[in-house]
Amino acid sequence: MRSSHAVLTIGSVPNSDGLDLDAAGVHMDGGGYIPINHHCVTNVEHIYAAGDVSGKLPLSSVASMQGRKVAEHVMGLHTRDHRHLDYDKAASAIFTEPEIADVGLAEAEAFAHGRKIRVTKVPFSATPKALINNDARGFVKIISDPATGEVLGGSIVGRHAAELISVIALAVTANLRVTDIVESLLVHPALAEALAEAAE
Repeated sequence: MRSSHAVLTIGSVPNSDGLDLDAAGVHMDGGGYIPINHHCVTNVEHIYAAGDVSGKLPLSSVASMQGRKVAEHVMGLHTRDHRHLDYDKAASAIFTEPEIADVGLAEAEAFAHGRKIRVTKVPFSATPKALINNDARGFVKIISDPATGEVLGGSIVGRHAAELISVIALAVTANLRVTDIVESLLVHPALAEALAEAAE
């Protein structure tokens, strides 16, 4: 692969200076982030924080969902049955060419903790739609519990990876099993078929 530039980014800092949080009684941690609970409430019960300033995952999708959780809390909807945000199950993507996306437990993380996992990987070259698109680059990888079949995570490299990862994200969030993906009647031909193949 030939390229002309390499970009390196290291960390970020919250834009909390100048908000006069001390006057409002809102605590910040040593890094300038505002600690929140699962409703995005700060230590001051009527003040919320969402997005990068919360010190959680710096993803626009996370900030958007935090905003939704704030709105639900303000309207009193938090008393209904609902899931709290689980930042370990947030999907993320890098919009390179091809795209890279992942969600949930990573293979290296599982090995580091000595957790037994089942890893299945299917190249897009085995998918008819990828061949039709004349772009068979990449793969789908699904990580599951070998005893229960529960989907724990996954990663996708290839065309539309940022969209396809949503299926695995749903499986991770809802504690679905690989058989739930395999037994779903997916469109043919479609890149999503690689998900079902990787789940087998």
